[in-house]
Amino acid sequence: MRHDLEWNSETQTTNLEVSLPLQNQHLGPPSVKLSSKVTSYHTSDPDADLNTKPEIWQNVGREFATQELKSLKRSIVAMALSRVDGHDELYVGGIWALRRSDSLAERHITHVLSMVGFNQSSLKNFKDEPWTHYGRNYEHLVIDIDDVDDTDLLIELPRAVKFIDGGLRAGRAIATKSALGIKTIEEGLEALDVESSSAAKGSEAVPGGVFVHCAAGKSRSVAVVIAYLLWRHPNLFDPNIVGSRNGKLDDAPPSNEPRSRRQTAHETLHAALTHVQRTRPMAEPNDGFMSQLELWWEMGCPVEGDIEQHPLYQRWAYHREVEENVAVGQAPPRLRFEDEVAAGDKTNELGGLSLRSLCQHHFIEPLGWMRSELEKGELNGRLQCPTPRCGAGVGRYDWKGFKCSCGAWVTPAFSLQKGRVDDVVVRSPATTTSDAARKQSLGIRMPPGVREVNL
Repeated sequence: MRHDLEWNSETQTTNLEVSLPLQNQHLGPPSVKLSSKVTSYHTSDPDADLNTKPEIWQNVGREFATQELKSLKRSIVAMALSRVDGHDELYVGGIWALRRSDSLAERHITHVLSMVGFNQSSLKNFKDEPWTHYGRNYEHLVIDIDDVDDTDLLIELPRAVKFIDGGLRAGRAIATKSALGIKTIEEGLEALDVESSSAAKGSEAVPGGVFVHCAAGKSRSVAVVIAYLLWRHPNLFDPNIVGSRNGKLDDAPPSNEPRSRRQTAHETLHAALTHVQRTRPMAEPNDGFMSQLELWWEMGCPVEGDIEQHPLYQRWAYHREVEENVAVGQAPPRLRFEDEVAAGDKTNELGGLSLRSLCQHHFIEPLGWMRSELEKGELNGRLQCPTPRCGAGVGRYDWKGFKCSCGAWVTPAFSLQKGRVDDVVVRSPATTTSDAARKQSLGIRMPPGVREVNL
């Protein structure tokens, strides 16, 4: 079965031409072409099944089977250039939509961001032209990553977001060779003269359109589009500004003080994904990308600067490295001690893990006084007071992780018994700059032999 289609975004209709093979040779020629019109009325629920969406299929000459109809619907979605709601000419879709060169031109696409690698000479449009030919009309950036949970998407986000922003900001007169119908050199020179004279008269420039795609237009491309939306339009999704969308007030602080980005990351990301799903119902980045997008929001969407130097990225990358080593049954070869890196902003948390009143342990990040034990390269062991005169056990660690008394599983786990340490009130980091104060901001009372002052 072969089918060609054309989508009209204004009337929400699709003209569909289907070539169906006929198994019975007595019924006519080997195949018959049917012309059909599909009118879709999109619902606000992006998770609705294809069968539940109110769609009218006006079939000509043949009634489609249920599975065949589902296949056609999925093909239409896969080939669509879904425009993200808003003022930006931002589109998302799959690589199949890249073959629709006429549709790209009609939407004034000037920039194409490919989140998947492909053979540019073998990909052809419906005019049998390779991408190496008709793709010269576009600014093209390829970021080849795999659609798996442990792929490092964060490292690519600044480059991708800046490319999208540059394409949307660019204004130029859309006058490509294909749009002008240039066939000869003389026509080309004449078109250039017309374009130059129009530009000299100050003709209106058309804002650039950007098409972001991956293989299916479901995970990688959607993740990058969400990253752009969170950076470019944060106020549209921040619960502190637009209010909570989940209707729950349990997580909200009792005062009017706004929640931190870490506290709002999950809700903000869900709002941005829902926004994309309005026009791209199949949008659904994998779980690993969703977690990284939450971290992207918590980091403040750092487009400028080196993201690898950001403390939150370094911590995330190190945990990823630990998981890879633990998966093969070995301790990580590189140790990262939280008190030997930039402390950053600290609140009432220890090493990035919130204190739980029900827990009998404090879970923290590796600290410098643990060095002698961790450098043994063991997967698990006991944490002892580093003072030679003491040597008492204060906790334990396990790179594979273990379950806390509250039921939560922590990986990797560095736990200190509550009865072996003192809780202290942390002063504002802005008023103290000494090394002792920086260690104090971690919320842990250092052992007597290693602390500089009485905390």
